Amino acid sequence: MRRAAAMTGVTGLLAVAGVTAGAGVAAAEDLRLSGYDMVAAPGSVPRFYPKVESGTMYGGKVVVAVGTKPLTGPAGDGAGAPQGYRFQGYGCEQPAGLVGVYVCDQQPGPGFPDVVVPKDAKDATLYWGFAYVPRGGDLTAAIEAARTAGARPADATHGTGRVIVKSAASAALNTVAFDVPDVPAGGTARQQLRVHAVDAGRVTFRSGSPKASSGDCPEDPLGNVTTDPGASCSYRADQLFLDAMNLDCRVEAGEHTIGYELTGSVNQQALRLQAQSRYDIYDYPTYSSDVIQSSTPFTLLGRTALPRHGLLARDASGKLWQYYGTGSASVPFYSRAQIGFGWQVYNTATSLSPYQQGLYYRADVTPSATTRGLGDVVARDASGTLWYYDRQLVDQKSFAPRVKVGGGWNVYDRIDGAGDLDRDGYMDLLARDKTGVLWLYKGTGSFTGARFKTRVKAGAGWGAYDRLAGGADLTGDGRADLLARDKAGVLWLYRGTGSGTTPYATRTKVGGGWGAYDQLVVAGDLTDDGKADAVARDRAGILWLYRGTGNAGAPFATRTKVGGGWSAYDRLF
Repeated sequence: MRRAAAMTGVTGLLAVAGVTAGAGVAAAEDLRLSGYDMVAAPGSVPRFYPKVESGTMYGGKVVVAVGTKPLTGPAGDGAGAPQGYRFQGYGCEQPAGLVGVYVCDQQPGPGFPDVVVPKDAKDATLYWGFAYVPRGGDLTAAIEAARTAGARPADATHGTGRVIVKSAASAALNTVAFDVPDVPAGGTARQQLRVHAVDAGRVTFRSGSPKASSGDCPEDPLGNVTTDPGASCSYRADQLFLDAMNLDCRVEAGEHTIGYELTGSVNQQALRLQAQSRYDIYDYPTYSSDVIQSSTPFTLLGRTALPRHGLLARDASGKLWQYYGTGSASVPFYSRAQIGFGWQVYNTATSLSPYQQGLYYRADVTPSATTRGLGDVVARDASGTLWYYDRQLVDQKSFAPRVKVGGGWNVYDRIDGAGDLDRDGYMDLLARDKTGVLWLYKGTGSFTGARFKTRVKAGAGWGAYDRLAGGADLTGDGRADLLARDKAGVLWLYRGTGSGTTPYATRTKVGGGWGAYDQLVVAGDLTDDGKADAVARDRAGILWLYRGTGNAGAPFATRTKVGGGWSAYDRLF
């Protein structure tokens, strides 16, 4: 397979102009050409030219004859191609009155005819013959030799070949089935491909998730590959990398079993993967050839894979930056990436729930039920208009274009994301007016209508607090909670009730000393332990991580330092 792809015009039929006749005679004595068969896809453009086995051709010509019959009958019997096929000569001459015959000068580069196979072609076979005639040789005899090549024994300068056109229906007769048991953590599973090959071809295999992030991709080695007679495989990658080919196998027609082992790591996360194969029978494919693709899922068994959370930051110039989470408590964030500009027009902004990356690197998921709860953002401009930014999983576009919520929001001195307070699957919003009354705006989940329902009064007396932070479950009961810091620097926890009318229970004291911070964000699970964490920035610009415990009595462990330089931002959310 793929022999034709390896034969360029230069290596297949090389000629040097201006060489002496004597040199041409000497070279011709060593010249050996051969024909070959090739499988072509509908819509492809196979070329007819012999392969140079040895020697070099100088100054001669090659005659190519093409027909729908094996070139064993009278010269010209079945000459040409089936209806709908179109020949292209590429500088070769077509003698007058001769169908499917081309006389090609020997010169560097592609100098041989090809044929355009119709995109809707059915199964067909084109037979081609060739004859080499040296400079000064008998061209007429060479034409006759090419047109009857199937009735002559092949030698160094005469031969035959076939272009076998296989339709999509024929290609689909070749199938690959899978036996893919799940891979245990710290153990080994033997998987296999069962190949039913009507045609010889190429089977490629990869085992991974095209949507998994590079940080989530398992590195479980693939090895101990076995094949039966008529099949051979080479390694391309022994790890389950993102969209990387693991095996490249060549198979002859027949039944084959290709086996391999996957070994799981002791600490691996559970991950759903796809065993994927492609079966290609074509020597001459097209970009959209009917390559047969098969896949089936299997699971790496292990601890539950948790979504990663990150952080948004706006600098003084209005640029919006995203910090993706690493899942590590010691270094919780990757380097920042700019995802927006012009955000200086807003005097406040908040995520409705912690900024979540999802489990995919690039899913190209525009706003939908899939993206709810991943950190939609609302922002208020100087006129009091509130704008809604839908979170989406699109490369380099973390948010869809903004949608207007409405005006009049300048009556509030605080606007804060609340998460899903009433547990209906939609993210809610808190707004405190200047008299200290806290209002709840329940999310609607609509992408075309109002984003929030009519406000509900959550309670009075909230003017005692100068900072609110919520959106996630801090106590392990599945309900979104709220942190509130009073003007004395004491932090209070309001446990969520799950009620849309009385969203919070009576407050409990977390501790004092929180007045040292000018930014406080409930950031979701930053440490990959299933518990929501918080970050706080002190007035020196140092960011601190408070690991969540899931315990309502002591919701945070002792703080750890993330790093300095965070004073570059005027808002974290």
